[in-house]
Amino acid sequence: MAKSKKKKKTTRQTQKPAQSQEELPRKFTWIPLWGWLLIFLLPLIMSEYMFYVAGRTASMILFPVVWVGFWIALMQRSGWPIFKKRK
Repeated sequence: MAKSKKKKKTTRQTQKPAQSQEELPRKFTWIPLWGWLLIFLLPLIMSEYMFYVAGRTASMILFPVVWVGFWIALMQRSGWPIFKKRK
């Protein structure tokens, strides 16, 4: 005979509504805007030089497009926190 399986009732933990997302401190607010520019530009410049030396013309064109697209997607998902006013 088959035994019937009982479904476990799972309760979802609710988040506290007292704190909204805007009140939570950001992780990377200590990095200034010029720091973010260096984080964006240095890998781009180094990779372009690397592709130039290796003679990879297609990669020289494709990588900056993908790199900019990656950063736009990252900023879009996080709500553009780099450009918001800092305290």
